[in-house]
Amino acid sequence: MKKIFLFLLSVIAFNQHATAQNVVDANDFYENPAKYNGRTIIFKDIVVRKGGVKNADIGSGVQVNPGAGSSPSGAVSAVRCTAPRSYEILEITFPNGKSKGCFIILNKVANPVPSGKDVIATITFKADSRTMNKISMIKFIP
Repeated sequence: MKKIFLFLLSVIAFNQHATAQNVVDANDFYENPAKYNGRTIIFKDIVVRKGGVKNADIGSGVQVNPGAGSSPSGAVSAVRCTAPRSYEILEITFPNGKSKGCFIILNKVANPVPSGKDVIATITFKADSRTMNKISMIKFIP
C-alpha cells in the first residue's frame, strides 16, 4: 500500500512539474525563439491583435535558413509570412513593445478575437522559428 501511495504521489508531482515548464517568459522567447523549436509553450498575459491582414512582415532579426546562392546559414533577414488556407495571422506584442515572428491561428479558433483591438490573453502554441508558430488555444483575460 505504501509503494502504491508513493508511486501515485510521484506521478502527481511529476505531472505538475512537467506542465509548469510549458509556461515561458515572452521576453526569453523573443531573445532566442530557436531555443523553443518543436515545443508547445504558453505565454501568459500577452497582447494579441487580429488585423484581417493576409500577409505580415515579421521583421528583421529573424533567423532563417537561406537557400542556395543566398547569404550564409544563420543569416539574419527580413521575412514575410503568409497564412495558409483556413488560418489567419495574429500579431503578438511582446512586453518590450515589439512584435517578432509569425503566429497563425485557425479561423474557427480566432473567431472570438475582436478585429483591430489589442486584447490581453494567454496563448498556447507550437513554436517554430523557421516557419510559423501555430496557436492552438487562446484564453482571454478580462
